[in-house]
Amino acid sequence: MSDLAVSRRRLLKTMGVLGLAVPVLAACGAPTVGGGSSSTTSGSTSSASPSSSAAPTTQAASVSATQAPKSQAAASGGPIALSIATYAGVADEWQREAAKTWAAKNTDVKLTIDEVNYADAPKKQLAQLATGTMEDVYFSGIKWFPYSCAKGAFRAIDDYVKANDPGMSDFFSAAIAGASFEGKLFGLPYLMHPGNPALIAFNKDMLEKKGVAMPTDDWTTDDYVKLATTMTDKANKIYGSNYFPNTYYDFCSLARTFGGDDMSADGKKFTFGTDPKSVDAAHWAVDLRVKYQATPTQAESGQQAAQLFPSGKLATSTAGTYSILGLGQTVGDKFKWDVVLFPKGPTGIRGYQGFVECMSIFSKSKQPDKAYDLVVAETSKDTQIMAVVKYQYQPGSRKSVWSAPEITKINSIFGRALQWMSDTPGPFPMPYNLRYTELEDKWENTSKPLFYGDVDFQQGLQQVQQQCQAIMDEPRP
Repeated sequence: MSDLAVSRRRLLKTMGVLGLAVPVLAACGAPTVGGGSSSTTSGSTSSASPSSSAAPTTQAASVSATQAPKSQAAASGGPIALSIATYAGVADEWQREAAKTWAAKNTDVKLTIDEVNYADAPKKQLAQLATGTMEDVYFSGIKWFPYSCAKGAFRAIDDYVKANDPGMSDFFSAAIAGASFEGKLFGLPYLMHPGNPALIAFNKDMLEKKGVAMPTDDWTTDDYVKLATTMTDKANKIYGSNYFPNTYYDFCSLARTFGGDDMSADGKKFTFGTDPKSVDAAHWAVDLRVKYQATPTQAESGQQAAQLFPSGKLATSTAGTYSILGLGQTVGDKFKWDVVLFPKGPTGIRGYQGFVECMSIFSKSKQPDKAYDLVVAETSKDTQIMAVVKYQYQPGSRKSVWSAPEITKINSIFGRALQWMSDTPGPFPMPYNLRYTELEDKWENTSKPLFYGDVDFQQGLQQVQQQCQAIMDEPRP
């Protein structure tokens, strides 16, 4: 077996690859409001948060911090009513456990704990904002969080952080960037991972059989191509790699590895086909698949793609830090395997983009003090370690969690990734106009012919560049 610890439970969530219907156009109409079960602590009766089919507000609210009222007790003099929307699902049960633990220590609070499906959250937040029924504390993903901020859903918390530091220096800089909007902090991050292709898992048995040296964290993109080419056996449909930039932010990591980027720092320009280093990265990705034929064909990369590595059809496989705790169970005893960081680029850079989730305070909350205290509890070091150890979650947004003995003994890759993410900036590439969904849809609809070699490289490159830039030229909705 490898030196990787095998999880007893397969991780049930996959970050960064979910298709979301983020409401980026005001003309989208009334959202379908999702929601899940809710529970309460402190002996109170379960009560689901109100839902509404009202269309979200179409005029952006001010994003500056307002003087929110102090926490208020019920008119009867009873406990303070507070609510939190948590990420539904087994893998995020830790959020509800942390909320219950906090409530047990704050007996002056009657806490309602709701569950919201990740895919429903973008529209539901805006619908609740329109009706003033949003929970006091709410989780968000980086894909829609800036849009909700622009619409006035959340309260800026810079004043709270200044008065009561939750350990800001412990958070990755990319995690804080992902919880901020236009220079203000609108939440505290509980999760950050460095992207979908951040790691490379490899089949040790296959490499040993061919006498190929095991990759290390010091390897390069050239080393990767050489290994993938050597391990490919097309006659038996065995391939050396499955790298493919499914999303524009997946490709962003590769562009940064080559010393460039696919988006300007201000989010106004799509630089996929204009930044020479980004073009070099695109050439590398196309050559891996077309020139060297070291990856599965488009037909072979269908519904069974996730099973190619566990079934022994791939010598290496891209992986996220979020997937490591579940990969061992999938592979089982079929073969020995290990994992390394994604290779460095031609100039020694290993790029990434920080995929962030955070907890925020509803802008109209009447209990902002208590809400902030709950946000701090949900994003604390102890909570994040508990999430990994008890619920097989991945290490979160704090550097001290990735280096904690409880975590590094589970898998050494977490400690090895720590220095990389600490030293290298990796903000998520969000377009200035916040049209994330439109940009991602355009990428997915135009980039496949390029990366599968179905069109001339320059033709395909310019098609992606022009159509994606057209989306970024649109105004904010």
